[in-house]
Amino acid sequence: MDNDEYYDIDSILAESIKIPCIFLHSLEGSLNLTGDGTEVAQNSRIELPFWLAKPLARYTLPNDDYIIKLELPRPYGYRVRNNLDASPTAVDFRLLCPYFYLFGRKLVDLIEDKRLPTILEKTFKTRLREVMDYTQTGSTTVNQDFLQRLDETEKELFKAGQESATQVKSWRNRALGRLRAVDISSRQS
Repeated sequence: MDNDEYYDIDSILAESIKIPCIFLHSLEGSLNLTGDGTEVAQNSRIELPFWLAKPLARYTLPNDDYIIKLELPRPYGYRVRNNLDASPTAVDFRLLCPYFYLFGRKLVDLIEDKRLPTILEKTFKTRLREVMDYTQTGSTTVNQDFLQRLDETEKELFKAGQESATQVKSWRNRALGRLRAVDISSRQS
């Protein structure tokens, strides 16, 4: 977590998402990674929170070996990618991963996957278009099913879009302030 994200609750929640890890070396039970104090055997697969897996994945032993190897979490796996390729707007991010974009951005820096950044960008652009369409409709009652499928980033953009649309509407209706005519005859030269 970067210093500017230290107090950001969304960043904290995004980094608490569990990620599958393969242990390339055995670890003793005193590290308590499994929660019950048992030893972690080599080639064991354990899901760890991202905030713990990230430093373990970057740490190298004196012989240049890594401790763990990270795998793609289910929300970024091939099945979800196929669904996103077919119809990005149909995927329910709230159930899949509420911080899909924020966590995905953190994951891109750590996992070597050439397609992940492209998938994140394409999905974001496609879904953003639909989010902005809903914000500009002027309706205060938006389809709840639509709102339920959004991730936290999209929800913030939706709120900002609605506020912007409301302000533009107020400006058009001259509700923000009226220009008054100035009586120039009363001015002295």
